Amino acid sequence: MIRVKPTTWWSSVLVLGMVALAACGARDEAGEREERVEGRDSTETEQAAVDSVGADSTAVEAVPVEADLVRVGPISSYLVFNSTIETEEAVQVFPQVSGLVERIAAEEGDRVEAGDTLLYIEDEQLRINYQEAKVNLEFQEGNFRRNEEMFKRKLLSDQDYETKRFEVEQARLRYDRARLELKHATVVAPFSGVITERYVQAGARVSSGSQLYDLIKLDDMIARVFVPGQYLMQVAKGQRAVIGSDFLPDQQFDGWVKRISPVVDPRSGTFKVTVGVSDRFEALRPGIFVSVRIVTDTHEEAVLVPKNAIVYDGGEQYVFAVRDSVAQRVLLQPGYESAVEIEALANVFAGDRVITVGQNGLKDGARVRLVGGEKSADMMGIDARTDSVTSVRD
Repeated sequence: MIRVKPTTWWSSVLVLGMVALAACGARDEAGEREERVEGRDSTETEQAAVDSVGADSTAVEAVPVEADLVRVGPISSYLVFNSTIETEEAVQVFPQVSGLVERIAAEEGDRVEAGDTLLYIEDEQLRINYQEAKVNLEFQEGNFRRNEEMFKRKLLSDQDYETKRFEVEQARLRYDRARLELKHATVVAPFSGVITERYVQAGARVSSGSQLYDLIKLDDMIARVFVPGQYLMQVAKGQRAVIGSDFLPDQQFDGWVKRISPVVDPRSGTFKVTVGVSDRFEALRPGIFVSVRIVTDTHEEAVLVPKNAIVYDGGEQYVFAVRDSVAQRVLLQPGYESAVEIEALANVFAGDRVITVGQNGLKDGARVRLVGGEKSADMMGIDARTDSVTSVRD
């Protein structure tokens, strides 16, 4: 039996404890290193997520908008009135002889030239009358020549000679009347124009009081407007005018002040102005409702802003100009205006980009991002000389 000394036993226990503590310390240090690495990785992941969110929020702050270019062009002020298109020459066609309508030669909507046949009236009886008058005239002329020779030889008295000459003149008048009636059996157009209505049918009996057609002239289209007397000095003969119609929304027509009444009607306080229209019955027709704009002044080099860029605030007009990707709120000083553009008298310059979509609710100084293509009035096909006008209504 071996005995261990107490001192030796405690020494062994102490050595084993120190080994165990060393092992535990090594494990704790390795765990701490792993936790530090995991912590650093977690912090970097969270920071990357934060950076990503920040980048997204920065992108959202740039508001997407659409902008148009400010251009330079002419714009005018004008007086505007409502009227209807008329023609200077419109006639009602009546027959000059009575009879049955034999044949219709022209219908409603036909364009005819002066002298073109419109209608034939049965002329058999008229031809007989003409032939009878012609034969009688030839007989009377031959008889008169014989009597004239007798008169020269003093074989016929003055009274008988005058009677024979009178009979010849009567025969000639009957012949001319019969010839004219036969000619009038064919109804012709008095001038070049368009037939707007036909009132008779073939086989109907007509007389001098029976209306046959309505005929209007092609090249004398007008509109009559009544201008308040206060504008008497602003309207002059030859002044330019622009004619438009809701029935023809994509078309405008040139016109001019053709006549001005020299007096002001005391009952209405207006004076009549007749405006000529350059259209030759291609689109405008008599009776169509139109707006007549008489141009009173024109700015040839105006700075023109699209009207859909305007923001209204407290009675003032503003636009947002895009400068260095920032929307700047600019007070607009308006001048003349049209249906699509307005003149800027200050603060806005040619070539500026003004926001036309997305400006409502936009803050001054907000960052913006342009989307879509820029448009100017020229790109949109706007005729500045006919569209860029402003209204002064009575």
